Amino acid sequence: MFCRNCGSELTNPNQSFCSECGSEIEVPLETSQSRTERSRQLSTNTSQSPLESTSVPIFQQNKVEKEGQPGPYSKKCLVFAIVSSIIVSIGWVIASGSLIRSIIPEIGFGFASIGFASIGFPSIGIPLFIAVIILHTIGLLFGIESRLDSKKAGELEPTNVVVKIGTLSAIYGIISNVISMALAFIIAPILLNSIS
Repeated sequence: MFCRNCGSELTNPNQSFCSECGSEIEVPLETSQSRTERSRQLSTNTSQSPLESTSVPIFQQNKVEKEGQPGPYSKKCLVFAIVSSIIVSIGWVIASGSLIRSIIPEIGFGFASIGFASIGFPSIGIPLFIAVIILHTIGLLFGIESRLDSKKAGELEPTNVVVKIGTLSAIYGIISNVISMALAFIIAPILLNSIS
């Protein structure tokens, strides 16, 4: 037998305290033979009379999801998700226009001979990319707020189509805004280096 606290071997089987650490030793009430005999008796008794089971079955209630009209959180979820998705589109239009305006004089189309480079036309790309980054940050915040409202709607309101569409649109808005911000952070320094 060993001490459960420090693991040292106990010399006396009837010992009450460990000689190494001083912790109290619990003496088993029955030997291993009597335990195996008792478990055999229990297994034969339960196989003979299954109605006399000592365990109580536990029934777990299934969560019933109710479908109903959209509540305020569902509506806010959808509105914020739509705004986030619209911001993605606006950001892409501004960024692509800014990129095209910045690249055209560098490529050597006819605009350079007209004098667009002399009035600082390519340099407008950097402020627009900064505006795009700010715009996508706002779109990302709208997407996150939509997801938070979706979570509240799931807890407090019945299941409805509005919150499902809002959730999917919010996920699209979050992912698209993050990708757009990353692209803007990559493209803006490239444009800055090409202008200088």
